[in-house]
Amino acid sequence: MDLKDTTTEEAPPASSVLTRIIELLTLAAGILSAGIVVFTLLMTGYSVFQRYVLDRPLTWTDEMSGFLVVAIVMLGTTETLRRGEHISVDLLSTKARGAKRKALNIWGYLATAFVAAVLFISAWDAVNFSLNIGVYSDGYLEAPLWIPQSFMLVGAALLFLLSLARVIDILLAGMRKP
Repeated sequence: MDLKDTTTEEAPPASSVLTRIIELLTLAAGILSAGIVVFTLLMTGYSVFQRYVLDRPLTWTDEMSGFLVVAIVMLGTTETLRRGEHISVDLLSTKARGAKRKALNIWGYLATAFVAAVLFISAWDAVNFSLNIGVYSDGYLEAPLWIPQSFMLVGAALLFLLSLARVIDILLAGMRKP
């Protein structure tokens, strides 16, 4: 986004109660994601200290970091959408006005909802498989894989719900105006 862009954007439609509830859940997920980033940073620093200062490397931190990155991304994705900082094609969206802009916004949210639904279904299958078969990580942690995979479910579900709520808000805003 160009910070010197002087075009005026249309005001977003009023949020429904459902959207505000989903946005609160999304904000909580974003805060948890930020907390996990800080925890991962501290854990990595501790691991480096153990390895290079005390000459006692920790074997489990690399694997744990990988699991936590999944949580960070999946919990932070919806917060990014909530704040309007998701990837978009500015070439089209900044030039469109009125009904065209509304159609582009609806299309973008529906596309996001579709991708989130596909991700949720895939993650659901992975979690079910890991639970039913009893799959564990093959690293030092030997953690049940359904635990880190569950973050994909939560993130995809929130992304799907927020996308659909935004579409509903846009459509309802259009019905309220003459």
